[in-house]
Amino acid sequence: MKAIRRPWQWWLKNFLPLLLGIAILLYLYRHLELADTLRLLRHGVRYEFLLLSLPIGLLGNVLRGYRWHLQMRPLYDPPARPINPILITVGSYAVNFAIPRAGEVWRCTEMKQREDYTLSTTVGTLLVDRLSDMFIVLGLLVVMLLMPTGTFSQILTAQGLSLGGGWGRFFSPDYITAWTIGGVSLFVIALVLYRFRRSRFIERLKGKLRSVLQAASTLRGWRAWSHFLLLTLLIWGCYYYHFYITFDSFSFTAELGHRVAFATFVLSTLMIAIPTPAGVGPWHYAVIISLTAFGVSEPEAGLFALIVHAVQTLWTIVIGIIAIFALPIVNRHYKRTSDSASQGAKKTNENKL
Repeated sequence: MKAIRRPWQWWLKNFLPLLLGIAILLYLYRHLELADTLRLLRHGVRYEFLLLSLPIGLLGNVLRGYRWHLQMRPLYDPPARPINPILITVGSYAVNFAIPRAGEVWRCTEMKQREDYTLSTTVGTLLVDRLSDMFIVLGLLVVMLLMPTGTFSQILTAQGLSLGGGWGRFFSPDYITAWTIGGVSLFVIALVLYRFRRSRFIERLKGKLRSVLQAASTLRGWRAWSHFLLLTLLIWGCYYYHFYITFDSFSFTAELGHRVAFATFVLSTLMIAIPTPAGVGPWHYAVIISLTAFGVSEPEAGLFALIVHAVQTLWTIVIGIIAIFALPIVNRHYKRTSDSASQGAKKTNENKL
């Protein structure tokens, strides 16, 4: 029986993240002086560096679209044209800003419309895409934690927190209690999953896992995996320099260097996991606490976050809208050979199963 979704549930799901982001922004900038902002915009910003960052961010999204094409290429014969997954990926960021996380659904349905790809195929490849992002972000976090200069601990100290005490702190009574609660919680979760292992939710979860494994299995051989890994590193390299270059736009961040930029980038990226449009609110908070930990005043850090985010987000939305409108134009005379494609996809899926 299909669940009935009430109108208020739809509004709550799609507009609560926006309201949350706005509430965080209002709190962060409650003391913002308009005169200071205008003064900085007129005389304190080197716009050439802000503008230079924009095509680097776009390149990262284009590479992400091409990597998606690489994942799907073995599933269909003939494969999709690279231009379609690239435009769809770039356009999905504009959709995500309108409705958080809706861009992923739009990517799947648009790929089905343009290339006649099945939804299960595209969903599986997108899950692999997101899992790779998760591992990269966790790797960046580990690198930041292992930085010998105490970068992360400096940020925590500025917030009144501490990582002091060495490894022995993990065996203190407070931590032992936390480990016990965590272990019991995992055990209870495992029991619940086992008890309801035949439920509809678990079956859907298994289906998604099978889609992920099927999509991952298309990257057969070292050559395919090496291309995937290389593109992944290039994507995140673009994202980092998309952010890092903006430090040269302001006098109070120009001398901070890669160490501070890297820590700020990692923390702000983690905050994007909170489902607000384009990270509005949580992203600003992460940037502000990171910069203030390294000597930037809170008003300056707030203006940095506000200006950089506004310029880069507006660019991403405009380019995304252009990509969305370009899709029907580049496909007006295009029709992939669906018969051979369907046979190829069916044969591939049978082999995977």
